[in-house]
Amino acid sequence: MAANGLEPEWLLREAGLPAWSLDDGDVQIPSSVYCRLWEVAGKALDDPILPVRVGCRFTLGAGGLCDYLFSTSATIGEGLATVGPYISDISTNHRLSFTEEDNGDVTVGFEIVEGDDRARDLTHLWGVSSLLGRPRRVAAGGFDAVRVRLRQRAPRNYTDMYDLLGTRAIEFGASEDSITLRGADLDTPLTTADPVLRRILEQIAATVPPPPPLATAWVDRVAETLADALDAGDVSLDAVARRLTVSRRTLQRRLLESGTTWRQELDRARLERLRRADAHGERLGLARQAELLGYAGPESVRRASRRWESFAHRQVMYGASHGAS
Repeated sequence: MAANGLEPEWLLREAGLPAWSLDDGDVQIPSSVYCRLWEVAGKALDDPILPVRVGCRFTLGAGGLCDYLFSTSATIGEGLATVGPYISDISTNHRLSFTEEDNGDVTVGFEIVEGDDRARDLTHLWGVSSLLGRPRRVAAGGFDAVRVRLRQRAPRNYTDMYDLLGTRAIEFGASEDSITLRGADLDTPLTTADPVLRRILEQIAATVPPPPPLATAWVDRVAETLADALDAGDVSLDAVARRLTVSRRTLQRRLLESGTTWRQELDRARLERLRRADAHGERLGLARQAELLGYAGPESVRRASRRWESFAHRQVMYGASHGAS
């Protein structure tokens, strides 16, 4: 997106991502934020098919282990067969299906686990195009899609998709999101094939545990630790990170992966502490609130209360799992 003239810092702010997230190559972000990035950039560039343009320029390696399992495969078909089982290395919010047609062609279906129609439309545009962009980087010969089916309505100015995807057989308003590839193209060798390295990577992949539920266990741990830190009178980011025996960066990253932030969880803990004190009938003047919540004085409580009014309307329920990308 930056290569198309957008300022990365502005994009991050508009999408609600902290700037440090770009410094950590191992961070996953909530899929809602991922979708927001597409929306912000597409509007700024006045380009409704931006995910297709970016996906067709796929940089091999961006998908981590999944990409390297693909690139060391013997053929396009063998490589694509690794994408489904290891898709969670890229996103926990997507499922892929592979169906062999009667004529030998293969249809790859896309489905997001959580998200509204707009999130689905944008992420599936990316999915369709990256499924072509990835093998095009390393295939010994060129190839295009046979057919593309999308549930979304036709965007305006989508004719560039014909050249990007290599087919005019693009059906909008379909019953599914999918891309069909020629069976013969799946036998195309990959220039990066490496059977020895492939076996090593498969052994490594077999030892990698499945991704943990992002929105439950870690947030619960932070909530418990924040409650203890409030009792002790030190709720700084560094103090809570020490209690959890992680670095401050790891703490921030884990919270981001869970769809929340340090500031949100600190506000949540302080609001809960106030509720408990109020439920016990304690007199809660501003001075007492400052003491309970670890603030320097009443003025800090006044400033925080204005933020809490907004926060109270957007609290997140953590009972359900949330996908990440």
